[in-house]
Amino acid sequence: MYKFLISIFIAISFPLEVLSGQFGLEVGETKKSITNKGVILKDDGSYWYYTNKLPKGNPKFKEYGLIITPNTGLCKIVAYTDNIYTNSFGTELKSEFNFFATALENKYGNSEKYDFLSSGSIWTDDNYWTMGLLKKERYLQNTWNKEYGSNLPSYINFLSVRAIATRSDEGSIIVSYEFSNTDECFKEQDELETQNL
Repeated sequence: MYKFLISIFIAISFPLEVLSGQFGLEVGETKKSITNKGVILKDDGSYWYYTNKLPKGNPKFKEYGLIITPNTGLCKIVAYTDNIYTNSFGTELKSEFNFFATALENKYGNSEKYDFLSSGSIWTDDNYWTMGLLKKERYLQNTWNKEYGSNLPSYINFLSVRAIATRSDEGSIIVSYEFSNTDECFKEQDELETQNL
């Protein structure tokens, strides 16, 4: 009976949503706790770590980038698809982007879409769509934020999906999750990167 009451107290004190996360990881989780789950982390500097596998990863993603700071813990996850071969019109890349955008909208509601070519770009013809993306003059991205009326859980501040090109005939999709503790995380990153100036 005593243990049962303790369990109820913990559930009330720490609502499920607060303890939630993404891909089997928890918001604020430490590097040690994550590696104890069998995750192999490659240190890329500035508290960025990369891995090919997470406890509850999605088969469409080949790699994950995590920001894990000493005091704040896990605050951001960026998921990358494998390379997607596409034509000059970006047909295959657009199709994969739409798959993710639709799935995330079904789960999180309204998003803000950015689909445009920068003013003055020479890559205006449809058959230069992928080249414009490669030159970072074309943008295709959806973002979810409570300001847009998105139904994000309290532990996610910001969510985005975007298409990038790595070559004129190749690209990938990137999905980014920023958690409720990102402000503290980013401060730790700034302190690390400016400490020897």
